[in-house]
Amino acid sequence: MNEGNVSLLHKHLKMTEIYFILEGEGILYHGDKALQVEKGSYLVIPPDTPHKLKNIGESNLEHLVFAIPPFNPEDIEIIKETSTENITPTKFNYDKAPITALDGALIYELMSREEREQLDLSLAVGFLPPCKKSIPHYHKNSEELYYVIDGCGKVKIGDQYFEIKRGSVVYIPTNKVHALENESDSKKLEVLCISSPAYKEEDFFIE
Repeated sequence: MNEGNVSLLHKHLKMTEIYFILEGEGILYHGDKALQVEKGSYLVIPPDTPHKLKNIGESNLEHLVFAIPPFNPEDIEIIKETSTENITPTKFNYDKAPITALDGALIYELMSREEREQLDLSLAVGFLPPCKKSIPHYHKNSEELYYVIDGCGKVKIGDQYFEIKRGSVVYIPTNKVHALENESDSKKLEVLCISSPAYKEEDFFIE
């Protein structure tokens, strides 16, 4: 989204959307509320909730949008604009400290238990410090998708290794051993992880 741009106010009758901000600054209006967002901010928007995104920064606003069920253009309803001048945005912040995952990465879980159960999906942002590797592991029930937010390194999937960098997308099937490696000696590797069905600790198995 270019500097100064704003999307049309709209809603979806069936789709839940999850916005995740990659770069820039903006205001995400949803219902009668507004959230001031920046890199790392996210919001789950239920069906029938009017929403729009405005770029308030001095550069492009880059964001990911996940649609559940999959995006359908016939499910979009454009809504007549109403004044948003009286809505005071709240500033996004992570309300919980990061935790150490079973593979050794430091993570923020991005969805509440109710949202995970309802959508049968989970999202987390994981960090690996410079020159660190995660523990090789696999899942019997959940597929995973990694989106590299920042940094560079390698990902092991089965017996293969792949180079990854910002913007890389990695699909990990069930029962495939996988692990991340941060090859930088100065910068953390930051990855958005999507699990379907929602991740559970009892579905974590070491190689």
